Parts: sequence; structure tokens; C-alpha cells
Amino acid sequence: MPANWIRRLLAARDITRIGCIDFGTAYSKVSIVDSEELSELDDKCIHALAVGGEEAHNAYLLPSILFVDDASVRFGRRAEDLSRRNERRGRVPFTSPKQYLSTHALDALDDSLPAEIDPTGKYSARQLITLYLAYLLRRAEQAAIAQRLDWPPRFRIARPAWDAKRAQWGETMLRQLVRHAFILIDRFGDDLLSTDGLAHDAVKAAFAAIPDTSDHPDDQIFEISEQDTATVPEATAVAAASIRPSRRRVVVVADIGGGTSDFAAFTTGVRGRNVVAEIAGSATVLREAGDYLDMQLRRMLMNKAGLLADDPAARGAVSMIRAQQRELKETLFVQGKVVTEAGDQFIELTLEEFLADQHVKGFAARLAEKFYMAVDPAVEWARSVTTGNSEQQVVEILPTGGGHSLPMVHEMIRQIPHHWPFVTMTPELFQSQNTDFNAVAPQLAVSIGGAVLEIPKQVTPVSV
Repeated sequence: MPANWIRRLLAARDITRIGCIDFGTAYSKVSIVDSEELSELDDKCIHALAVGGEEAHNAYLLPSILFVDDASVRFGRRAEDLSRRNERRGRVPFTSPKQYLSTHALDALDDSLPAEIDPTGKYSARQLITLYLAYLLRRAEQAAIAQRLDWPPRFRIARPAWDAKRAQWGETMLRQLVRHAFILIDRFGDDLLSTDGLAHDAVKAAFAAIPDTSDHPDDQIFEISEQDTATVPEATAVAAASIRPSRRRVVVVADIGGGTSDFAAFTTGVRGRNVVAEIAGSATVLREAGDYLDMQLRRMLMNKAGLLADDPAARGAVSMIRAQQRELKETLFVQGKVVTEAGDQFIELTLEEFLADQHVKGFAARLAEKFYMAVDPAVEWARSVTTGNSEQQVVEILPTGGGHSLPMVHEMIRQIPHHWPFVTMTPELFQSQNTDFNAVAPQLAVSIGGAVLEIPKQVTPVSV
């Protein structure tokens, strides 16, 4: 392989800053943070990268989508356009790449993809995830240069709170995916940003030429922790970005994304101790989130229309609803009802009907169960630091992520099964004059917190 194909792997890193890749299910984000103490974080040292570009509905969010057509692989706005146009043909884009890492079997990443995603039969999920990462990192590089930031920094990668086996596998896999993505950026350069996409033959040749990178020193690319990890659980990243250790605090993070819902509890030290620590045993994850609700909404609309999703006569209606499902869900939650076209009829669904559905109620119950598994050790810790006749230590609840305002999130917080003082807080990120940043601050908490110098470590709860 030519030396310039691994130029980015060998590039000197800016050691004064850390970057974090939030490889999202619906949207991906990349942020860079100066290596400052947690209490000193402000708008001068936090740099969310405008990876979405001017054409995005928000500059800091890049849709996690690519589209495989007969001739090429497309990214960005072009991939979204082609996805909508080809819905009626039964074609679907490759979306939610993080879902593959969270929900699929550990040995399934190299399996062939369904024909509706890859009609060529050329790609595995691993390859499409790598291509998407290359596109994301090229957009991040472009944004960093525009924002006059040295590139590249050393990186962390945000991940869900997987169980031990998947976390160990995911650590190795995510490092490899990022290394290979940098190689593909060197190979394709600005072709990754072209509306013409990448030709299949060129992609095949590029993957065939990727060398074994397992011996490459990862501390040149990644910010390696004391535990020898380059990944950080999403709830832990949120805590690092969002909790200022100005006083003794106990905070439960509920990070509700597109594919996973992550929970964990954190505590700070007394005044003057710049510490945020994770309460051991509090981290948990539900591998369902906003995408599950999208699916249920699509099912309910099709049922109301009297159509079967697998019937050829319903293909057009299914495609139309699938293409709009995220916007339809947002309308439903904001306006209390949604009206959409399905075939030759218009159908209406109210929020009350949606929330009363057995599958939606089941999701809400599973979400609350996982959340309370993080709340329990938080309350135990709060009791332990409430001594004598002192006032009870309040437990703060921090909902973040794209689903932080879902009705079932509000309800599970309202119904916490403890007689203890709780308050709901918002991420303590700086307030910017940039309205795009403020609009999605809860969604940027993971990428910002994952790049903070001091990541919370675990402390053992005190039994009372």
C-alpha cells in the first residue's frame, strides 16, 4: 500500500485536545475539547464540529445513513434523497449502524446484507459501517479546519453500556473500524463528499488493500484510559459534560437515543473536590429507544389503513410512511395527533391511542425498569451521605439524547418508586449565541463529555 494511504494513521496528534466520536443511531456527532479541568470547561474550550454542513437541518448532526445503488455508495443528502425515491421499489438505506454493533450477533458483521439494502451483494455490515465512519470523519476534518482547529486529535469513541462480553468485543471492533476509516479517507479524499458517491469497484479495491492494523500503536490515535480503553459508555460521557462538581451531588443520567437507552448514576465530592464518579452497579442499557417507537407508529398507521406491510398492494403506502416516520412521530408528540396519507386514504392517529398501544406500553415499562435500576443505587448513595439531622441529599435526574422529551420519559421520572427528594435538571453545557448548538445541546452531551479530560471513575455504594 502506498505510504500516503496511511498518512492519517501516522499523523502527529494534537495532544492538547481530545476528540470524541458519538456514533449515533439516528445522527452522529463529533466534538473536540481542550484538555482542561472539568470545572474550567466553557465555550472557549468546547468545540462541537459542524459535521452536518450548511445543507443539514442542524449543522452539528450528521444523519447516520448511506445508500447502495446499482453503481455506487452514496452518503449524506444524496443518500437521503435516493432513499426516499427508491422506497416504492422496496429499497431501503443502510441506517442506524450502531444498532448492528448493539443488537446483532457478534459474528454477524461479515454476513451478507439483505438485497433491499445491498442489491449488489458486495457488502457486509462491517464494510458499510467503515465507509460511513470514513465519511463522518472526513466531514469532521473539514469542519475542524473551517473552525481553525488542529486535526486530528486523539479520539475516544462513545458506546452503549454493553455487557462485559460485548464491551470487550466492541472495544476491539470500534478501534479497528476507526483505523480502517482513516485509511479509506486517505484513499478516497474528497470523493467521499461527492454527490456521485464511490464506485463499487473502487470500494472493493480499497478494502482489499487495507493492511493488518492490529499492531498499530493505538495510543497514537486514541486517548487510552487507565483501564486500557478507548471507548466510553454514553451515560458516563453525558455525566462528564453535564455535571459540574460545585457541591456534593447525586445525579442519574437517562440518555435516550435512537437505538439504545443508557442509564447510570453519578456522585460528586464535597465543595473544592473536582470529582465526578460513577456509582458502581448503576450502569444499565435498554437496546430499544426512539427507533422502536418509529416502528410501532408505522405498524399502527398501517393497521388503521387496513393494509399488510408484506402485500404488494401496500408497498407504496408502506414506503411513504417509512420515509416520513420520524417526522410523523415528532408531529404526533408535539401536536397530539398525526394525519398522513396511506394509499388512497388519509388516516389519523392520536397521541392517546399511540400511548395506549400494548407494545408502546411494554416499551415504556421496560424503559422505566432499566431507569429504576440506576435510580436504586443513587438513592442508596444519597442516604449514605445524609447524616445526622442534615437535609436529605437531593437526587437529580438528567434526561438527554434525542428522546429526552418523550412522554414515557417524563412519566417514568414522575413515577419514581422512592420516597426521596428528586429534581430534574438539564445538561450544564455552556450557553452559546449559536442557536444551532443550543437547539441540540442534549444530543451533543455525549460527544462533548466523551472528549473531556477527566472521565468519571467508579465508586462503590455504601450500604446503610
